[in-house]
Amino acid sequence: MRPHDQQKVVLLHGVTKSFELGRSTIGALQDVSMGAQAGEMTALVGPSGSGKTTILNLVGALDQPSAGRVVVAGQDLKALGRDALAHFRNRTVGFVFQNFNLIPVLTTLENVLLPSQIGRSDEPEVVLMERACHLLDRVGLAAQMNQPVNRLSGGQMQRVSVARALMNQPKVILADEPTANLDHATSEKVLELLKALCVEEDAAVLVATHDPAVLPYCSKIIRLRDGLIVESEDTRA
Repeated sequence: MRPHDQQKVVLLHGVTKSFELGRSTIGALQDVSMGAQAGEMTALVGPSGSGKTTILNLVGALDQPSAGRVVVAGQDLKALGRDALAHFRNRTVGFVFQNFNLIPVLTTLENVLLPSQIGRSDEPEVVLMERACHLLDRVGLAAQMNQPVNRLSGGQMQRVSVARALMNQPKVILADEPTANLDHATSEKVLELLKALCVEEDAAVLVATHDPAVLPYCSKIIRLRDGLIVESEDTRA
C-alpha cells in the first residue's frame, strides 16, 4: 500500500464485481480503484447501473468483490468471517438509506438507539442515551424524540436516519440517494447536516446520487459509467 493510500479511510484497489444472471455474467464494476478520506464527502455519480450502489454495498460489507481489495478503516474486508463482518458493519459503518428504513412503531429516540442495541454495546446505558439525545438535538429533532417516526415528515425521517447512522460513532457513512424523496429546501438542510457532521465526527462520507444539487457539498466527485470510473474530480483545488 502506498503512503498516500494509508491516509484513506476507504480504499478500493482493482475491484471487480460480477453477478450471474441465468447463463449470463453481468459486470457491475470493472477494475475500480478509489479512496475516501476522513472529514470529507465524496459523491459517486452516474446513471442507473453504473456501479454506485455496488460500491456502497462493498464498502459497507453487504457484499464481497469478485476480485480486488476493499480496505475500510485499515481492515481488509476479505479477511473477515461472517460474525466479524456483522460486527464491522455495526461499529464502523453508518447507513443513510433513500427510503429511511426506520421502524415505524418505535419512537424517534428508539430508532436512533437501535444500532447500539443491535451491536450489544458495552457502554453504560446512560452514555448511550446522552449520545442519542445529543444527536437528535444536533439534527434539530430534540422536541420530537418521543414521537413515533411515522408521525414525522419525510425530511424529519431522513434527519433521524442521519442521527441513527452516527449512533455508533462510525468511521464511514454511506448515503444512497439521500435526497431522492425530499423537496429542494429539505434536501439542502440534509446535505448541510451531512457535510457538517462528516467534519465534526471526522468520518468519510460516500454519497451515491443522481442529484446535481449534492455536488457542491462534496470534496471529491467520482463519475461512473458501465462499472468504470470515467472521471475523478477534486473540488477543493
